[in-house]
Amino acid sequence: MEIPFFFDYACPWAYLGSCRLEPYFRELGVELDFRPVSLKVLYEPPLDGAARPKLGERKQANYASDLRHWADLVGADLASEQPKQRPDSDLLLRAGFVAKDAGRFREFHYPAYRARWAEARDIGQPEVVRGLLEGAGLDGAEALARAESPEFAERLERESRAAVARGVFGVPTLFVGDDMFWGNDRYELVRHYIAKASS
Repeated sequence: MEIPFFFDYACPWAYLGSCRLEPYFRELGVELDFRPVSLKVLYEPPLDGAARPKLGERKQANYASDLRHWADLVGADLASEQPKQRPDSDLLLRAGFVAKDAGRFREFHYPAYRARWAEARDIGQPEVVRGLLEGAGLDGAEALARAESPEFAERLERESRAAVARGVFGVPTLFVGDDMFWGNDRYELVRHYIAKASS
């Protein structure tokens, strides 16, 4: 069985989910298909057109604690200081496609997520993306040029729109057949439905 894993490097929850994804599902014998998508495309505005409500002070504090607790649980590093302006992840996502096509996805993916969330690097900068591509064993200049090309910009848009058509509105998201599971905390449900589908 193959199950898709939709993610964006911009999302800390998808980072935490990615850190434990393969070990958590390995024993079930499933293949994981990593699917880069842009949260900017997935974003679903409120039905009434109202502005998205901001988190209150207590909820913000709990959000930070929640991230810290999950990071501790899964053994993920989180930089204590994160940039105030979240860097754009589109170029890094497109580079993920380049690495995937070259058969070097995992060598790129895990360091890319660490660069964003464990090292708090500006993943929107081409030189950072180039370094990650080189670290994955690719020709940095050539791979970066591909990631920056209109072809890969269109591919990210197309893949993101296809995810929306399937019902995806956030990351991390997994599917078991037609059943969709959103969130790092839904893995137990995913395991349950994999077992049901396999029986």
